[in-house]
Amino acid sequence: MRFASTLRRLAALAVVAQAAWLPAQSFDLEHGREPLVSLDGPWRFHPGDSPLQPGSQPNDPQKPLWAAPGFDDSAWPLLQGGKSWAFQGYPAMSGYAWYRFTVRIPAGEKPTSLLLTPIVTAYEVYVDGNPAGGSGDMPPTVAPNTQFSFHLFPLTRAGTSSARTVLVAIRVWHSPLWSSYMGGGPWQRGNLAGDHELLAAEQQHHQLVRNVRFVDYYSYSIAAGLIGFAIFCLFLFRPAEWEYLWFAIMLLAQAADSVLNVSKEIYAIPPIPVFDLLDGVLSAVIVFTAFCFFSKVLKARIGALEKTFLALVAISPILNVCYWPGWLPVTASAASQLVCLLPAAAWIFWLLAKRAVRGNLDARLLLLPTLLDLGYYAADNVAIVLNQAGWTKLPRVLELPIPLPPFTMQLGIFLHVFFLLAMLVFLIRRFALARQQEERMAGEFEAARQIQQLLLPDALDQCPGFKVECVYEPADEVGGDFFQQIGDGRGGMSIVIGDVSGKGLPAAMLVSVLVGAIRAEAAHGADPVAMLTSLNQRMMGRSRGGFTTCLVAHLTAGGKLTMANAGHLPPYLNGLEIAVPGALPLGVVAHAEYECATVQLVPGDRLTFVSDGVVEAQGKTPPWCGDLFGFDLTRALSVFPAQRIADAARGFGQSDDITVVTVEFCGAGIPVLAG
Repeated sequence: MRFASTLRRLAALAVVAQAAWLPAQSFDLEHGREPLVSLDGPWRFHPGDSPLQPGSQPNDPQKPLWAAPGFDDSAWPLLQGGKSWAFQGYPAMSGYAWYRFTVRIPAGEKPTSLLLTPIVTAYEVYVDGNPAGGSGDMPPTVAPNTQFSFHLFPLTRAGTSSARTVLVAIRVWHSPLWSSYMGGGPWQRGNLAGDHELLAAEQQHHQLVRNVRFVDYYSYSIAAGLIGFAIFCLFLFRPAEWEYLWFAIMLLAQAADSVLNVSKEIYAIPPIPVFDLLDGVLSAVIVFTAFCFFSKVLKARIGALEKTFLALVAISPILNVCYWPGWLPVTASAASQLVCLLPAAAWIFWLLAKRAVRGNLDARLLLLPTLLDLGYYAADNVAIVLNQAGWTKLPRVLELPIPLPPFTMQLGIFLHVFFLLAMLVFLIRRFALARQQEERMAGEFEAARQIQQLLLPDALDQCPGFKVECVYEPADEVGGDFFQQIGDGRGGMSIVIGDVSGKGLPAAMLVSVLVGAIRAEAAHGADPVAMLTSLNQRMMGRSRGGFTTCLVAHLTAGGKLTMANAGHLPPYLNGLEIAVPGALPLGVVAHAEYECATVQLVPGDRLTFVSDGVVEAQGKTPPWCGDLFGFDLTRALSVFPAQRIADAARGFGQSDDITVVTVEFCGAGIPVLAG
């Protein structure tokens, strides 16, 4: 075994030693090439469409004379196969045209194919007079389309035992809609013929290169879509802040426009007129929402001029496709759309600059990103219109990609990203400031709520012979209802109940003023008319367009009830409404007059005072959705304790402050513990 192992090692060493003396493998650049040939040389060319071959049936498109191998095309001019006919003596030519060339196929066992670069607008390929395929939509298609992709067509289905020559004829149709600025025929070099497998790999390579070219659009559509959806959800949590909605719609429209561009460039979907309409709609939505967003965050007034700008934006998508039915030339159609969009964009720039000069931090943060993003959009579209008119080639300069290894990014997408980042910083800052303000307001509301609780009567205000129960349920943290129970020093007491129009902190502050005035006036006497007259004078000029209802009642130790009313709900006695003369609320007219009503109570009688938050409670659940609590139900419940009445109204559907006060007369001089 050791001997055999030794022999194997010696043999291996011998092979290695021999290989060291062998010459290196030789590669022949002249003969060892892949079986491919470039077709970018001269092709025979002829404008117009071919007549049918002799003997063909009328209107038979499968037998055009110019596709026949035996047709003599020697008189046709020669054009380069990798270049549009617009740059070779046929500018702005539309309609049909034909190309012809031959390909020498060597003997071999493999099938051969033809790889053609993108041809505008649509074309059909014939090999030896037989249809081999095509691309795009030939007329009479309503909405012509074109595919900017490399396409593969068969030359020979199988190998041949001897070399042969095949005739390739290409029938091209170029739409007159864009022939003035987009040349017909092949757009670029790269036409090939040869081995099918190699050409299939080359076609896949070209498609991959094109996909990578638009990866920035694809990526931005995902990013803008996700962020736009997140901002929309933020709006759902904060529906009062419409700037979040406008920004979300703007981002979602940008994402949809990027998807639309990728679909058109990669898959040739949808047809060009449909694409132009959808693109015009999305562009209008972007400008419209940007206009609304900036006017909202910068607190700009929307007048007649601004509404005119928005109306122009709204009609711009229609103008973008007026070329299709022939109402306007292509250039005029695109220019009309741009003219409708530019005033709104210019207004945004003007507003940002104006606010920035005045020191607005939001405007200073957003001015440069917005100027670059919307400014590039406007400049690019102006350049496109000029290019369509044949005046300049600026779009190629403006669309120069930015190298960001391992990919590139279009300048427009780069500026979109820059604008998006600036907007996110702005919104985060705005959200943080709003949160700080909410926390500060919450502290102020809590302080106001505590003050209001101090203003409500407590056990020290109870009078012998009366059992008083008060329930106060504000609709917000603080409210506008008020109630005071003040002893008169003679065994009786005054009860004052009312409602300041409005809610929240302003109403609560006005309540504080009223309570102080009520306490001050009660020190001078218990006459309800005198108290209302004094309160009315104090409220003049303080309501700021609102009003204050108030009812003042005085109960003596013997049960005599005297009342005066300024627009408040009358009280209930043992489930029946007491007729009290009404008058205007406080603070409406300077010299209002009030009348008294007098009722004698007996032990066991129950008085019930309520605010309008009880009768105006609105049902929120079936079968009472939208129904009011109403006077009948309030009157029926008025014989129950205050807490039960308040709970019933709140459970039905509270929409305003709820105040319920019940007073039970137990008899003169009888001490009563409040339950």
